[in-house]
Amino acid sequence: MDDQQTIPTHYAILIGIDAYPNSPLESCVRDVQKIKECLESKVPWVNIQTLTASGGDTPLQHPESWPTCRNVTSALETVTSQAQPGDFIYIHYSGHGTRLDPCYEFSSQSTGDLALVLLDEHSNQERFLLGPRLAGLLKSMVDKALVITLVLDCCFSASVYRNGDPNVRYLSCGRIGALTYPPVPKHDLADGNTRSTSRDASMRDNWLLEPDRYTILAACGPHENAKGGSEASEKGERYGALSYFLFKALSDHGLGRRHKDIHRHLCAKFWESCQVQHPVLYGNKDQAFFGRVDPCRNARSTSIFERDRRLQLLVGQAHGLRNGDRFALSPFGPTSDRDAEGEFIAKVTRLWPLTSELKLSDTPSSLQTGWIAEPLTCSYLSDFPVRLAPELSPQDEWRVALEERSLGICIDDEPNPALQVVLSNNIYEILDEYGRKVINLPAMPRDQTDTSHVCNILEHLARFRMTKDINNKIPKTAFKESLDVWIRANGKTFAQREQIEVRHGSIVELVMKNVGETDLYVHVYSLGPFWQIKGLLYSSYESIPKCNPDLGFKGMSSKKIRMAVPPAMSGYGSCEDIIKVFVTSQPTSFDSLELPNLDELGKASVRDRISRPSNDRSEDWVALNFPIRTLL
Repeated sequence: MDDQQTIPTHYAILIGIDAYPNSPLESCVRDVQKIKECLESKVPWVNIQTLTASGGDTPLQHPESWPTCRNVTSALETVTSQAQPGDFIYIHYSGHGTRLDPCYEFSSQSTGDLALVLLDEHSNQERFLLGPRLAGLLKSMVDKALVITLVLDCCFSASVYRNGDPNVRYLSCGRIGALTYPPVPKHDLADGNTRSTSRDASMRDNWLLEPDRYTILAACGPHENAKGGSEASEKGERYGALSYFLFKALSDHGLGRRHKDIHRHLCAKFWESCQVQHPVLYGNKDQAFFGRVDPCRNARSTSIFERDRRLQLLVGQAHGLRNGDRFALSPFGPTSDRDAEGEFIAKVTRLWPLTSELKLSDTPSSLQTGWIAEPLTCSYLSDFPVRLAPELSPQDEWRVALEERSLGICIDDEPNPALQVVLSNNIYEILDEYGRKVINLPAMPRDQTDTSHVCNILEHLARFRMTKDINNKIPKTAFKESLDVWIRANGKTFAQREQIEVRHGSIVELVMKNVGETDLYVHVYSLGPFWQIKGLLYSSYESIPKCNPDLGFKGMSSKKIRMAVPPAMSGYGSCEDIIKVFVTSQPTSFDSLELPNLDELGKASVRDRISRPSNDRSEDWVALNFPIRTLL
């Protein structure tokens, strides 16, 4: 039994490089030492391999742990061979990153191929681990059903190389003179078999794989700087900002938090500290960081941060928030922390496009940035009143259940309810505002369905409608004119709100162009026929830097989506989808708008019902709807 307990199920590869021949860094080795300390304190049996190069090190002193391209590749291949399906793999890289001109079939034509900058065992120069090669190594892990977390505390921005700051973790390929690197073997490329092209297609950076068993946390977007943090330890030592905040979060709250919980916690920390970078999350955001998932919080919860002695949220008007909406505040950690501290009720008192301000009647002394704000009310849902058929009883019970979900009630003499609940042959049915039966709902026999379940479905439909309707009626003219978004289908170009019709299996192309002088942030969602809202990017956002040919930024991004009629809807001959595009002036997250298929509603938690560089309010946004009808 003891022998079985010592068999590792957790593997970690930690890579930190300070000793670059060109542009050495100062804190990367310190980053991985801290992360190693955290992992060893949290996981009883973890197999850790550390590959580091400090300022005074040479490859002759410890060749097997020198962070060369050969050693890093070998470490990844060895772990893949040793680990068993279901085991957890953690990879942490602190060092320089770069981007190269696109040269493969699946390269990102907008921003190029990323690469990690490693060392060469035979010469005093750097060597690239190309993104497609890394994708192939990760694919081998995914194919073996390993669960992967990759943290990249570096940056890939071609705009950073002009900054001589030794804390900036970007190395221009122009500085890396006569480097030679072999072509990536075809089997290492992320080919079409690894990239879904169905309607729920993922739209990710060129080298990322299907987001089933992996998650990637990157220090910043492709145009930002990953820097050594301004935070200091007791000894005054500097760390990479992402690594430092991540170490603190994992040390304080454990490794079982979901990636999206960790990400929003980190975003709050970055905003509080005014770090000019925004961490990006790719892949499976519901996966635990490094192990089994701890009990989850509300899927719509967010993190608070403190700025100028005021409590603020990283959500605002664009997320459907309104003044007066109430939140329950509690610590970021496990539910035991919440039970110990209690919950504190706050309400929204000031609203901006992408953020908002909270006010508490009684502020706890322990409240701090990173605490969780779980929504208790959503005033927007009252815009979709529900009419109850007279035969539904007891009516008071129905009214209370609707009010608990922030849903309005349509009195009999009031016209135009958004939704209606009726009984037909002793089965509950829901009608839309035109009196038509809403399709693709689970069966609701009266003798098998309680009031709460029907009201959960009503709330789900109202949230779907809310997301569909969210729109900025008064965007700033300069911001609105800085973007151009359209869809290509059937050889034609369609603007927002123009009805698009395609055949089953057809491919449509979403094109997003930045024609302004500032960077844009894009979030793309599919509103599907089973009342689901799912992100198509599988990342927290995609940035579209302003056009700059010298830096390799084309100011444009395009995504292809294959449209299909689900088998369950073949009898209808068609289905309706909406591609919704949010474009913002700052990074944000629209996770709170996502909805599962209605047949997954019962799996949700009961509670589910209910990084900015300066202090200016330069927040703006637009929301665009592209309706698509797919025909058999």
